[in-house]
Amino acid sequence: MTEYKGKKSIEKELQCVFRYIRILIENEVVAPGERLPAERKIAIESGVSRAKVRLALERMESYGVVMILPQSGSFLSNHSRPILAKQISNLEESKAYDFSSLVHVRSLLEVEAARLCATNRTPEELEAVKAALEDFINNAYTPLRDEKDMAFHSTIARCCHNPVIYSLLLMIGPDVLDYYHRLNACAMSPEGVIEEHKRIVEMISQGDPDGAEHEIRNHFIAITKFASERSEKIPMRL
Repeated sequence: MTEYKGKKSIEKELQCVFRYIRILIENEVVAPGERLPAERKIAIESGVSRAKVRLALERMESYGVVMILPQSGSFLSNHSRPILAKQISNLEESKAYDFSSLVHVRSLLEVEAARLCATNRTPEELEAVKAALEDFINNAYTPLRDEKDMAFHSTIARCCHNPVIYSLLLMIGPDVLDYYHRLNACAMSPEGVIEEHKRIVEMISQGDPDGAEHEIRNHFIAITKFASERSEKIPMRL
């Protein structure tokens, strides 16, 4: 994942992709059920990175607008053209959400994700969580710290066996990172965060949902307090 530069919000970049695909639909360049242009082409023509194109496509997939098929590309769903255009327009509409509300929703999702992961994870999924932890530790002192932290939490959600929780966390992830970068929200020392992550993984490894919940709640105390003291709002697409 690339380093955050602060020149353009993640949401504005996603909006460029949404608008590009909506215009393709409205101009009848792509029909329902048909394959969208390759991510590289969308990136060039919409003026954003391929990573943001991928993120935008994943968000549209979570709303049933597109289907991402490995090795095959992204396809529009079979809804009618007007419905597809309206769905994408809804994604483009901006609302303002304060940081405290966003952190509150994230913590609710994370708590349940950790409980379910401790209960449902397979041995292979536990290894994926441990690998995400190791990746975070290796990047804890780099500009990628926030992104790797989000990737760690997303891996837990992916392994909780509730795709709705995972999809919701993916949807709010860019907004969370945008706030974190703008407000320098993660001021806690990397050592402390690493230890908290390790304790979360230990509870998941032991198959202890109550312990996992306790560690996640403890992990969110500092950021919840920080967010409650901020009144800034940023655009958020739903």
